[in-house]
Amino acid sequence: MLLAYVGGGKGKTTAGLGVALRAWGHGYRVLVAFMMKTPLYMGEEVGEYKALRRLGIDVVTLEEFGNPQAMWESVLEVLDSYDVVLLDEFNYAVRQGFIAPGEVLRLRGVKPHVVVTGNHLWPELADAADLISEIRAVKHYYPKAAGVKGLDW
Repeated sequence: MLLAYVGGGKGKTTAGLGVALRAWGHGYRVLVAFMMKTPLYMGEEVGEYKALRRLGIDVVTLEEFGNPQAMWESVLEVLDSYDVVLLDEFNYAVRQGFIAPGEVLRLRGVKPHVVVTGNHLWPELADAADLISEIRAVKHYYPKAAGVKGLDW
């Protein structure tokens, strides 16, 4: 299955991490690839990185590869080693031109279940995905306040 969490609202990464955590709980081999995010926010390690590491879930970050294209190529090489792969901000990497839009078609029908997140939805993803959930912002505190430790990072 190819699952896509898209839209301008907060919670796409959280939804993807929920799928990864559920799969891990069932004994599945899980890889989480943070394609556009670093493990630090305001000089402190982000909570989801800490949790994933403590659980022993495999994590790769942008810092390890230098750019999303290199990470994408590496993930493709190990895809068959996992049951569930979360490609966080994959959609943003496509929108920024690091990965061609048609590359998502390589995920159609692959052995592991793949979850992609990010604001952008494009025709190839809409066609390839088995599930698309659009998350929209109804109300958010960001215009008035910075992110909150433990809730946003």
